[in-house]
Amino acid sequence: MVILSPIVAASLAAALTVYIPFAALRLAILIIILTAAAAVLFFLYGRQKSNKLLVPPHVYLRMALAVAAGIAIGIWSISRIDHFAPGLPVEKISSLTGTLLDDPRSFVGHGQSKLPEMERGMALMQLQQAGASGTVRTSARGRVLVFFPAGTMPRLREFGRGAEIYVEGNFLPEDFSTGPGTMPRFRSDSVHIVKSSPALEQRRSAVRSSILSSLQPKDWGGLAAALLMGSRENLDTSLADSFRNAGLSYLLALSGMHLAFLSAILAFILKKPLGKHKAIYSGMAFIFLYVFLVGPQPSLVRSLIMYMAGALLILSGTKKQPFAVLGGAFLVQILWDPLSAYSISFILSYAALIGIFAISGKIETLLRGYVPALFAKGFGLSAGAFLASAPFVIAFFGILRPAGLIIGIFAAPLIGLFMALSLAWLVLGQVPVLGIILDTLQGTLQYVLHQVMLLFSRIPGISAGLPLTLLVTVIIIAGLFVFLQSQNRHRNYLAPFV
Repeated sequence: MVILSPIVAASLAAALTVYIPFAALRLAILIIILTAAAAVLFFLYGRQKSNKLLVPPHVYLRMALAVAAGIAIGIWSISRIDHFAPGLPVEKISSLTGTLLDDPRSFVGHGQSKLPEMERGMALMQLQQAGASGTVRTSARGRVLVFFPAGTMPRLREFGRGAEIYVEGNFLPEDFSTGPGTMPRFRSDSVHIVKSSPALEQRRSAVRSSILSSLQPKDWGGLAAALLMGSRENLDTSLADSFRNAGLSYLLALSGMHLAFLSAILAFILKKPLGKHKAIYSGMAFIFLYVFLVGPQPSLVRSLIMYMAGALLILSGTKKQPFAVLGGAFLVQILWDPLSAYSISFILSYAALIGIFAISGKIETLLRGYVPALFAKGFGLSAGAFLASAPFVIAFFGILRPAGLIIGIFAAPLIGLFMALSLAWLVLGQVPVLGIILDTLQGTLQYVLHQVMLLFSRIPGISAGLPLTLLVTVIIIAGLFVFLQSQNRHRNYLAPFV
């Protein structure tokens, strides 16, 4: 009998609570779950004296308490979501005051975004006040995506995240529902700095801007900035499109894979001179500072929590518990930032890891003996993430690109090499001969990546409805589990005769 760990049970209950869309339906389902748990416990305790149970009742009691705790965490997280409430009719609002929640970034507007064909900037802002014509002012709350004139970007970047600003303009016409994940958009015509960001944030912005400025002149600098700093402002459009059409746009979004590359490089450098434990502590400090520098993107925060938890388990000599670590990261993240649970990157990040933990090993086992071990492992990781995230990809984007299953096996190591060389250039690029060599290598590597992406981007994607995608995914995963289970039974039957 499979018994979930309390952390996994709590995270599943919290996820069910957070993602059930309607409050009444949520309450009804949660009452049914708790009632069923209470009935099972009552039944087990009633039969304990007359039957020897395979699992003691206290285990079920611990599970029920974990489920109840997960439900409570989910309900509390939902209650903390800062819904958009401008305090005035949005069509009358002409000014906003609030705090920048992330680093302003540039982009080129397109007709589809209802913005003119010109360079602009944008950043997420936490509302404090809203104003209408004249002297009408009112308190406001929620998050708004603000678009800035291009000329204001240098000053906004100087102050960066944490600065309090006053903007004048108007909301873009759209549906201003108050559900989770609502992100109204405000087009500003003028921007004023009301209050500088904290000194630590200004220092962080200065370091970040310095790194991006040093990469900007290089032909390969846009890709390096995207992979190292999460900034796609200077990323070549055709290169980004080729990654997306090849089904590998996730390689450009900072995630656990990128943290794994960086931590592996650091561990390789520090393990011999510092020893295992000091290298782990140094890695924890580096990863924390790196995420602080780049910004708290949902997938990066998840990776940070899991890295810290995994490092602590290694230091304590505790056996690895991937699902417990993943579930714990989910609980911490929805407590820290409940709204992030509704972002696409958050959902895809957790779905992919569930697939990797639950499915990839079984796919690798299935391929073992038929293909090289390295390919079997790489394909298992890629296929596990692909299968688990497929329904969500269809729901969000409407198309699946299976070409990424194969090309990702070869592209991921190249991306890791590109990141390593980018770091080497940042440190050693001013050394005359070495800087030229690294520059040439980076340009060549980007060219190879681009050509490979263009080749595989010609493979058409698969468009299907969500119900069909979900059904096919469930059938494939169930078939995989049943087949491997039958194979194991066959091996166990033959074992005494071998």
